[in-house]
Amino acid sequence: MTEKDRLGTEPVGRLMLRMATPSVFAMIMQALYSTVDSMFVGRISATSLAAITLAFPVTMFSGAISTGIGVGINSSISRNLGAGCPDKSSKAAVNGMAIGLLSAFIMIMFGLFGVRTFLGLYTSDPTLISDGIIYIRTISLLAFGQIFTQISFSILQGSGNMVIPLLSQIAGAISVLVLDPLLILVFHMGIQGAGLASGCAQIVSMSVGLYGVFVVNKKNLEVRIKGFRPDIDVMKDILSVGIPSMLTQATTSVVSGITNKIISVYGSAAISVYGGFSKLSSFGILPVFGITRGMTPILGYSYGAKNRERFIQTRRIALFCAFIISSVSGLSFVLLPNVALSLINADENMRTIGMSAYRYLGTTLFICGISIVLSQSFPPAKRSYLTMIYTISRQVGILIPLCLILSKEFGLTGVWVGYALTDYLAFLIVLIMSVIFRRRVLDKWPAKVE
Repeated sequence: MTEKDRLGTEPVGRLMLRMATPSVFAMIMQALYSTVDSMFVGRISATSLAAITLAFPVTMFSGAISTGIGVGINSSISRNLGAGCPDKSSKAAVNGMAIGLLSAFIMIMFGLFGVRTFLGLYTSDPTLISDGIIYIRTISLLAFGQIFTQISFSILQGSGNMVIPLLSQIAGAISVLVLDPLLILVFHMGIQGAGLASGCAQIVSMSVGLYGVFVVNKKNLEVRIKGFRPDIDVMKDILSVGIPSMLTQATTSVVSGITNKIISVYGSAAISVYGGFSKLSSFGILPVFGITRGMTPILGYSYGAKNRERFIQTRRIALFCAFIISSVSGLSFVLLPNVALSLINADENMRTIGMSAYRYLGTTLFICGISIVLSQSFPPAKRSYLTMIYTISRQVGILIPLCLILSKEFGLTGVWVGYALTDYLAFLIVLIMSVIFRRRVLDKWPAKVE
């Protein structure tokens, strides 16, 4: 029995364990090498740490492009496999790669011509701008590694292969663990070394992922580049699902930039504290996305087969696992903020700001796992626009107004409180959307007995 056959027949609990576990570990590896940069850059200076925090929206934008394409590819592959159309799944993979090439070109153009203007939106500090230009330009020129890593993951996951993505992330994590200290501390390349370490690690991950797509995964899904001709219908199918997801994450990128702008009024130490939380909290958030990566192909296959019970059971298991992971992360920030600050080499000024900040921000992690799973259960059912509506409501409709209003009344503390309140209000929104989604979509499918 092939992996694609198991998506529709294997017991859900066992299938979720097998599908999600490699992806969860892969996300832990990604969180590790995302955080390692901050740990080593923190040893250079607080300004350098602030610079990579300002770069975070750029990283998120690149991730938005690759994730959007990837969600579209994953959805198209798994839906077509569920509907018994493997040829269309193969076309989705190769056409998705073609879209990825255009995305990489966009990032290269930004890296060459747009970085200085971008940084000028946030700061006039010449040292911060100089460090930021070096770091952002480096990661932008090497962004093709991140883009094609995500695309290869999506092709593999859409056809049921979760092992190669795990090996790919492990390879990337090992690379950055070696390259960061080597380039920063041994060769004294400073913040450019951090950018090169991240970019090269992604290229290593990409290489392993593409090897998996073209060599290892042939029995599940054969992807052929030779004789490729763009298929407009297939690209439309990918983008119809992917663009809402892309816009969702792009909105997050823009709002992250606006949040940086609000926080930058309180100095580089405040920016570094926020950046440290973003990096360290990824150990609680990215594994949840690992769970959704394991969940997505099962949901997509169930959507293609119109199997309501399997769809609901898969989501229920994912919700339980996500709640446990994110709650443990939340407790760590609430009870042990000093330990978190020590990991990013925080100075006294950062500790003064960070102790209360991490407690406020940590409370949001208790419910973020549930919110992520619910919002990510829409795209496999071709309802990506619901995820987009949820994200825009959270980011634009709630987060920015609350942070601006509360910061005027309570200063920097108001920003942290606004951030926390936003996630709780957004949690209510996605709960309501999920109830409506079930009634209008899932409950209309015929009941099936497995």
